[in-house]
Amino acid sequence: MTHWKKTSLLTTVALFMLITSIFYLLNINISIPSSDIDFSPWQEPQKTASDFENEKPENIIIFIVDGLGFGHLSIALQTLQEKDQLSVWQEFEIKGWHDAKSAYGPLTDSEASATAFATGTSSGFGHIGIDQERRNLKNIFEVASENEYATGIVTDSYIWDGTPAGFLVHTRDEDDAREILTQISASNLDLIFGELEDLGEGKVPERDETIEILSRRFHLLDESLQLPQGKKASDPVAVIFDEDEIQDLNSTPNLSKLTDVALEYMTSLNKPFVLLVESEEMDAASHENDSDRVFKGLQSIQHALTQVLNFSKMNGKTLVLFTSDHETGGLAAVADFDRYPKLQMRWTTKDHSAVVVPLFAEGPGAEYFADVNRNWEIGIRLKKLINQKRQQEDN
Repeated sequence: MTHWKKTSLLTTVALFMLITSIFYLLNINISIPSSDIDFSPWQEPQKTASDFENEKPENIIIFIVDGLGFGHLSIALQTLQEKDQLSVWQEFEIKGWHDAKSAYGPLTDSEASATAFATGTSSGFGHIGIDQERRNLKNIFEVASENEYATGIVTDSYIWDGTPAGFLVHTRDEDDAREILTQISASNLDLIFGELEDLGEGKVPERDETIEILSRRFHLLDESLQLPQGKKASDPVAVIFDEDEIQDLNSTPNLSKLTDVALEYMTSLNKPFVLLVESEEMDAASHENDSDRVFKGLQSIQHALTQVLNFSKMNGKTLVLFTSDHETGGLAAVADFDRYPKLQMRWTTKDHSAVVVPLFAEGPGAEYFADVNRNWEIGIRLKKLINQKRQQEDN
């Protein structure tokens, strides 16, 4: 072998060993996808829901965690539990899953997924409250208002984000915050708590204009979250915080505090209610593969969910649905035998994945969600429950 060949071979071996050592020391993993696999959707049933003959809920709380999948849930189940105590996730009577894909293809986004939850119709990317032909779809908040329910939204994201907008708004432009805010203000919504983001950028109005739009309907609370009293006690209320001000349990405020105040207000109205609680932390953290933020976010979600389930138990008339709009990050809970039984988080993407996501239900009417396999089926059943509950009361 000539000298230059020997040098080249030794250099190659040295580089390989160096790269391998770096990957080992930094615990870097390479995800290698398979070759393309043809998308072949399974046959979906007709969009119908039979009459519900058993007990029906008076109130409905829908708890959506943006970006959460079974990998995130596995981390929560195996790392956040108190010794000799049941997990909050074990308290649900119904534990299942649903396929979160959009109208076509294996992926979805928050807008299409929220539209499916809220209207019972599968739609496309970026479609908020409209079908693929851009026709308006009636959402469960509109159905609830027609049936004299109160409605509210609590989110740790910005208030015109895809999930809250999907329950209220009809638009094809998810970036037009001014239009979304205007539609929110023109709705029958009783409560909205959340953040602002990107003020003054693109179609996002400045703070003063945002407050003016919201003030057309809502009594704006300050950061003390003190609810109005006396004659104004039943006025629609809103509170807005700065971008990323609501994150984990160390935040002031946090999702648990906002949820607690929202439940106090909704109960004070002395009418049935539908409340959406959304956490966007899993999606934001998973897009960055930020494992530390995921862990803190899961703590916050678990705390708020415990509050919601405790309210349901004490109230006795409240259905709680817990689900996700899609999974982000392709997260897996893994264990390295060198550090066993400690766990690690392993990521496969910084985008949305095509996996199925959890769907749990507890309280009156939980059994009606035991056989759900697609996200739009949730909307079908929620509409049916709300309409049928009112019909039952009128008879």
